[in-house]
Amino acid sequence: MKKGLVLATIFALCSTMMVSAKEFNDARWQWFYSNANYTGKVDLNTLSYDPSTDTATAWAVWVRTNGHQDLMSYIIYFKDNSMDVGQYYIYQDGSDAAIVQDDFNGQNHVAAPGSGDEALIASVKGLVGRDTKLADYKKQQADEAQARAEEKAQLEQAQQEARIVQQKEAERKAKHERNRSIIKGIFGI
Repeated sequence: MKKGLVLATIFALCSTMMVSAKEFNDARWQWFYSNANYTGKVDLNTLSYDPSTDTATAWAVWVRTNGHQDLMSYIIYFKDNSMDVGQYYIYQDGSDAAIVQDDFNGQNHVAAPGSGDEALIASVKGLVGRDTKLADYKKQQADEAQARAEEKAQLEQAQQEARIVQQKEAERKAKHERNRSIIKGIFGI
């Protein structure tokens, strides 16, 4: 009897774990857009920004009113307000198993004004601190360029000074040789 109760409890626990639906309501998912057909949420744990390319990577889910949840990866190009869609998974409400899993292979498109894509770009821009990080990166690049220019100028100045020293030494030697020749000529040596 006890054995049957333990087995029934284990079976019930396993069943509940398998039936749990794919949920995108955790604290890691932040809302950024809604309309009559879907709601967009961005995954805060997957956000990253690269100021050298002015791009961000993100995962977002589109919870649709038709019962599907579309989970997609993005590379966002802030320079031209465009994005590449990478991997995507489509889930049916109430299921942890993706009914579709594919890759768009980086199909790029410009976000339409007022669209969910535009809202995603704006949300990610703020969440990754793009403007501040880009300004810091540009300042760092300018400072490094200035330091390189100053270093180059110092090197050129040192080379010029070395050339002047060499020229003066050559002139001194030439003058010495000329004086020596004159003395040899006078004394017949």
